[in-house]
Amino acid sequence: MHHQPNDSHGSAHVDATPLNTVYEKTNSWNVTRDFIDAELRSQKVCVNTVTLKFCISTLENASVATKTITKPHPDQPLEDKNEIVANVLWKTLEIRDFVTSSKHVHTPWGKALHVSLKGDDVSRPMQEALLTALELIRFEVLTNKTFSKTYTRPLGNELEQKNIILLSRALSLLPIKLKNMQWSGPLNRDLLVFNSFVKALNRSYRNLCEMLTLSFFLNGLVVKDRDDYFEINDSLPYMADVNVALGLVCKHYLERIVEGQSAIEALASTEKAFPTCVSVKEDLETGFQFWTRLLEAVGILFKTNTISADTFNMFSNANEWLQNRKF
Repeated sequence: MHHQPNDSHGSAHVDATPLNTVYEKTNSWNVTRDFIDAELRSQKVCVNTVTLKFCISTLENASVATKTITKPHPDQPLEDKNEIVANVLWKTLEIRDFVTSSKHVHTPWGKALHVSLKGDDVSRPMQEALLTALELIRFEVLTNKTFSKTYTRPLGNELEQKNIILLSRALSLLPIKLKNMQWSGPLNRDLLVFNSFVKALNRSYRNLCEMLTLSFFLNGLVVKDRDDYFEINDSLPYMADVNVALGLVCKHYLERIVEGQSAIEALASTEKAFPTCVSVKEDLETGFQFWTRLLEAVGILFKTNTISADTFNMFSNANEWLQNRKF
């Protein structure tokens, strides 16, 4: 926005070129209900559930992906909630370089995300956490390097410390089940710093999804007279911020292992240290499942020369170290 000195009315001018470019670039998503419903049945997904996993899985096959290349029809606006949510998510994935603009197929980042989401029982929070993790790897934020000065003497040797940093950061991307009581347990400055990056990224993703949804309405591409606005809102990803609780639990557990405790002893010690948690064991198990999925994605990124050997080795070394330390 700038002021034109010769304009006596002092009018403001907005350069909307970047916004128009994004709109025009992603103007090939107008997938209708018939296709989406058929794909939901093909993937054996609940009819009312359009998620990141569904959207990225739909584009696995190039011949199917081609069918999603569709132009808007203002005279035939989208009406169904799933139509709106799916097209918003596909646009989001394209903007963030998980899907190509020309053919709607996976980029290397899209292939990695797709591999990490394969299989059953991938909850919506885990889907979002995997997407966040890949973005943080891309930005070189999800690493084993410290962000802030440590005022307490860290446990273990340098390699063990780095592995604990990486693993606890990764698991902190997932939510944890907490009792309805005040938090009780140790904190960690480094994880809190890392969480500030996570919140900034997730909130940006949420804003992007909301603005893309708004764009559909403002451009007359969807039916506006409806009673499911709240359902559309709830179906978009990143509804709430994630805290660092599971990362703190993971860090405490692994540090007890480094001290020489057995896995069973370390688990008992962690449960005692975090009385606010509903089930430390179940949440850690979920966290380790998430880590396994993330490792598969990292492997794809390395095979496609998308990440460096140093980044791949950082994850693979931490994974090898973890294997004998899980309960």
